[in-house]
Amino acid sequence: MDTSQENACRINEDWTYKGMKVVFLENRLLRIGILVDRGSDIFEFRYKPADLDPLLRLPKGIRNPQLEKSQLPNPRGQFEEYYYGGWQEALPNSPAFNYRGSVLGQHGEVALVPWKYSILKDTPEEVQLKVSIDLLRMPLRLEKIFSLKMEEPNLIISENLTNLGRTPLDIMWGHHIAFGLPFLKEGAEIETNAKTFTADPGMPHPRRFAPGRDFFWPQGEDLEGQAVDAGKIPYVHAEAYSELCYLKGYPKQAWYRIFNRERNIGFELNWQGDLFRCLWQWQERYSTQDFPWWGDCYTVALEPWTSAGTDDPEGAIAKGEWLKILPGEMVGTELRAGIFSERN
Repeated sequence: MDTSQENACRINEDWTYKGMKVVFLENRLLRIGILVDRGSDIFEFRYKPADLDPLLRLPKGIRNPQLEKSQLPNPRGQFEEYYYGGWQEALPNSPAFNYRGSVLGQHGEVALVPWKYSILKDTPEEVQLKVSIDLLRMPLRLEKIFSLKMEEPNLIISENLTNLGRTPLDIMWGHHIAFGLPFLKEGAEIETNAKTFTADPGMPHPRRFAPGRDFFWPQGEDLEGQAVDAGKIPYVHAEAYSELCYLKGYPKQAWYRIFNRERNIGFELNWQGDLFRCLWQWQERYSTQDFPWWGDCYTVALEPWTSAGTDDPEGAIAKGEWLKILPGEMVGTELRAGIFSERN
C-alpha cells in the first residue's frame, strides 16, 4: 500500500476560526472540516481533484454564537439567525415548542454549542475523530466518530445516542445537509430509493408542488396539475421558489445521490432508513425576501430525519410519529457520505 505523504491520511487539530476549534481530516481525495466548537458541523466537504465543495455557504459566513449575539434573543431559537449552510446535526426536535416543561428552540440545542472531541486514530491508512455532547435540556448523550480512510472518497459517521434519564423521551433527530453554488449552478439530478413524497402545506408561494398530496417519487404535480419531476433541479437562473417535501417509504438501506451532470460530479449518502425514515427535500431559490434569507439564499438540502416536519409536535408524539427512546437505551447508527462521478 502506498503510504507516501501525498496519499496518506492526515488529521490536524491546530486550527481555530473566529475563536472556534476546527479539526481537519484529509486524504488524497477529500478535505473534511469539522467545527467542533459549533455543533461539530461539517463546514467543508471538499473534493480535491475538482477543488469543489458541494455544501452551501451563505454570503454572511460562519459566526461564533458564543461571541456574536443579538440584542434580543429569538424565543423560537437562533438556528436560522446563525445559519450559514454546511451540515448540522439536529437534536432533540425540529419545531420550537415546550416538551414536558423543557423549552426547545427550532432544530434543537446541539448545533450551536461546543462539543468535546478526541483523536482516536492518526495513521497513514486511516484517521478518526470522536466528538460528543451531553444535552442541557434533556438527558441525552450523542457520540459520533468521523472516519476517513486512504484513497476512499467517503466519510463514515458512526453515532450512538443514549437516554441517560429514568423516563422515556420522544425526539426528532436529523442531519441538516444543504448544497449550494457553484455545485448547483447548472442544475442537478436527484436519485433516491424513496417510494413517495408529499409537499409541506405550510410553505409560502411561489412554490413548486401541490401541497398535502402523496405522490409516487419522483413524479409530482404543480399547483395547476401539470406533471413535475421532483428529481430534476433547474439551473440557477430558472424560476424562483421555496419548497419543502417529505420523502418516505425507505427500506433499511436508504440512499440518495445528487449529481451535476455538466460537471460530472455528485454527492451520495447512505443511511439507516428504518431509523431516519424521512428525507426532507428543502429548496430555497432566491425566493424568500424577508427574514431569515433576505433574498440571498440558493440551496437544495437533502436531510435524513426520524420523522417529517410538523406544526403540531404534541399531536405527532401522541400518534407515535416521533422516535421514542427508553431509559438507558442506546441507539446506534452509521452514515456514509461521499463524492462520485460517472467515470469513477
